[in-house]
Amino acid sequence: MGLNSHYIVDFSEVNKIDQDLVGKKAHELGILWEIGIPLPKGFVITTEFFKEFLRLTGIDKEIKKTQALSHPAISDSIKKLFHPITKQIMHQHIPQILSTELYKFYRKLSGIFKDKSLNVYSSSFNNRSIVFSGVLGDANLILKIKKIWALALGEPVAIVIQENIKSEVKGKIFTDNPVIDKKLTQLQMDKLIDYCNRIQKYFYFPKEVEYVVRKDKIFIVKVNPFTGIVHESSAVINNKAQKVLAKGISINPGIVTGTVRILHGKHSDIKAKKGEIIVLSNLEKSMFKRMKNAKAVVIDSISQNSLEKTLYRKDFKIPTVEGIKNATKTFQNGNIVTVNGISGEIYSGGLVY
Repeated sequence: MGLNSHYIVDFSEVNKIDQDLVGKKAHELGILWEIGIPLPKGFVITTEFFKEFLRLTGIDKEIKKTQALSHPAISDSIKKLFHPITKQIMHQHIPQILSTELYKFYRKLSGIFKDKSLNVYSSSFNNRSIVFSGVLGDANLILKIKKIWALALGEPVAIVIQENIKSEVKGKIFTDNPVIDKKLTQLQMDKLIDYCNRIQKYFYFPKEVEYVVRKDKIFIVKVNPFTGIVHESSAVINNKAQKVLAKGISINPGIVTGTVRILHGKHSDIKAKKGEIIVLSNLEKSMFKRMKNAKAVVIDSISQNSLEKTLYRKDFKIPTVEGIKNATKTFQNGNIVTVNGISGEIYSGGLVY
């Protein structure tokens, strides 16, 4: 039996496979690698690896049986029913066909003495992450992997295994207004500014970048969402060559390019696919489940329901523009557009790739 080549992937391969297999954080690492950002070495255990572990051990059948017992009347106690399954995951050996591949990637990363410190964390399509830092040895690695699987049982997650680089020189910097640490040499400063510019150019919205320096080399160890005030210069896009299709009111920032999917009223069962830009007539809570995979949202009307808008912003951290009159008629399924959640403009074609 051959092993699926997408069970475990190096960072250089992440962008070549389906995003569903690696999750949000790992996908972002793949983007950073593609644009030439120096990262600590690592690999990703995909959701397919976890699903195969469950299948080979028969735990998937136990999960289905337990899920079949779910009922609103016992919603408070349903989690307790999964406790035996989480214990089973923790005590079950990883089948040899899977463990052989895992150890191959681990030895390549940690070396024959298995003494390299590693960071182990989950990667899903929500913003929650389970993180273990400074993991030493293969036994500890396996334990942390199983803990993540057990904690995220209801939603199979990918897991990032990455070298934990220790350094006396480390810091944070914002891509839209880089303020450089004076501990860095001029060459290091220049390189860090270059990395910030690349990240800013790709995402078109500021990011908080964490970095370390080892042996004069800079490594970007984390790129976080920006939560501060956007500098005006970072919100400007040279769109002279881009046709502005419409302009509305931004209710969520960010700039993305994607394929249009029009979602009609509550009586339709069509759902957004990953990476699509959703176009709606009205913002309604009843539509939220169908929109969960959206990359951005464009809305015909301006919502007068402040509670609904608050709930939307809580659940959806994606570029959103409302007040685009006749959006459901102006756009067609399959159109490639760019949504600027800063200016409220919708451009024809792509600015972000």
